[in-house]
Amino acid sequence: MTRNVPDPTPPSMLPLRSKEDGPLFFVIAIIIFLACVSALITRAAFVSAASWRADLNGAMTVQIKDAKDQDRKIERAAKLLRALPGIKGVTVYDRSHAKALLEPWLGKGNIPDDLPLPMIVGLQLDPQAPASKNAIQLALSAGDINAEVDDHRRWSAEMNNAARFLQIFSLAALSLLVSASIAVTGFATRASLAARRDVVNTLHLAGAFDHYIAEQFERRFGALGLRAGLMGAALAGLVVGAAQLLSSGGAGLLLPVFRLDMLGFGILVLAPVLTAFLGALTARMTVLSNLREQE
Repeated sequence: MTRNVPDPTPPSMLPLRSKEDGPLFFVIAIIIFLACVSALITRAAFVSAASWRADLNGAMTVQIKDAKDQDRKIERAAKLLRALPGIKGVTVYDRSHAKALLEPWLGKGNIPDDLPLPMIVGLQLDPQAPASKNAIQLALSAGDINAEVDDHRRWSAEMNNAARFLQIFSLAALSLLVSASIAVTGFATRASLAARRDVVNTLHLAGAFDHYIAEQFERRFGALGLRAGLMGAALAGLVVGAAQLLSSGGAGLLLPVFRLDMLGFGILVLAPVLTAFLGALTARMTVLSNLREQE
């Protein structure tokens, strides 16, 4: 003889899927797509800013201004610089490199071979104990070498300002998109609650508590947020992956470059979960607030 066992989880008064959810589903999916892309841009901005600062702070440039006996002066300067503590590497750029730097301004073939050109020496500093600009200048002056040392301080400040602006802009855009997702979910919850006012009143008459009613909306909009978040994150992953494949090697010099590494995949995986959580929480708080207002 069988005995009927009551179901511990009563059926929901709201279906987890409904044809009316189509527009809301696509709106949330688009918002999550933009939020994922914005989050990846934010991360790329922080990574690029750190790389820019490391490259600029770890290098200096020496310009040899002596027009006479340049070859001997450059050899002496390179020898002095290699012996100076705090310098990890010395790169001497030849005359063809200097001509290549001037050709965009003077035109190709317009630079005479006997025209004296300043020669450039690139320095890679020791990151643990880098040589100072004054120490390098004093060493060159002691070697009777007329040179100008550039520590890239002006360029570093401009790069820092650009990176800071990009970081603030990316974080602001991400915050606005998250706020838009919460607002859209709250508006949709209020509309759904108003459309089912008769059901809510019947449940109240049957003795249902506000928390039970709120739980029904919480399940529905949590499931909706999860599905929309999965679609938005998947689209963002496809777009960012395509951008990574199509980006050229030199793009990372000035612009942040997307990289779908473990942290990038973590952002895409976390987005649907966070969307479902925020959707469920927003729906629950909206329903409880609305029911209290009508008591």
